[in-house]
Amino acid sequence: MADFKLSDDEIQTMKSNITKLLPLTEAQLEVFLDGMTMRTFKAGEMILNAGDIEKYLSIVIRGLTRHYVIHDGNDLSFDFSFEEEFNSSYASFVQQKPSRFYIEALQPTLLASFSYDFLNYLYNHYPESNQFGRVAIEQYFILRETRELSLLTDNAKQRYQNLLDNDPVYVSQIPLKYLASYLNIKPESLSRIRKEILQK
Repeated sequence: MADFKLSDDEIQTMKSNITKLLPLTEAQLEVFLDGMTMRTFKAGEMILNAGDIEKYLSIVIRGLTRHYVIHDGNDLSFDFSFEEEFNSSYASFVQQKPSRFYIEALQPTLLASFSYDFLNYLYNHYPESNQFGRVAIEQYFILRETRELSLLTDNAKQRYQNLLDNDPVYVSQIPLKYLASYLNIKPESLSRIRKEILQK
């Protein structure tokens, strides 16, 4: 793993983000942060392999991750996790069963991670911390529903434009082949769409 640490500003941002999600006292917040594991990954490094059990529910502090499956020999991207978003094979995490997909760091990535055992300890000892898990579930299903509806109702150009509107900085850093797979279109079609949008 790459070696870089959380800055003082990032620590304060983390505290601020957590207190927005959870009504914790300062003492409870320190317990929460003490249980947080900072994990760093180089670009191209695997965060999770298919067949492994997800041990962490993580938040992306820096960087960008790609979620993908291998089907019939094809590498198919179906999700990305951007900064301040949750990153996990959530079904694997909750059920403690093998993940069906891979997670890869596309850039040098820093994750704030909470282990399965630690979160269950929190839920049992601090009932208010259950809100953290609920927010993670809500974000996961909102993103899944938005993507599924877009695939059903939007054309290729609209799907790319939606992604560009929501995460313009990161979209420019994702390789074309991964974006095309995520949007369920051919790379050459995405290249043409990009040119059309740039010419406006």
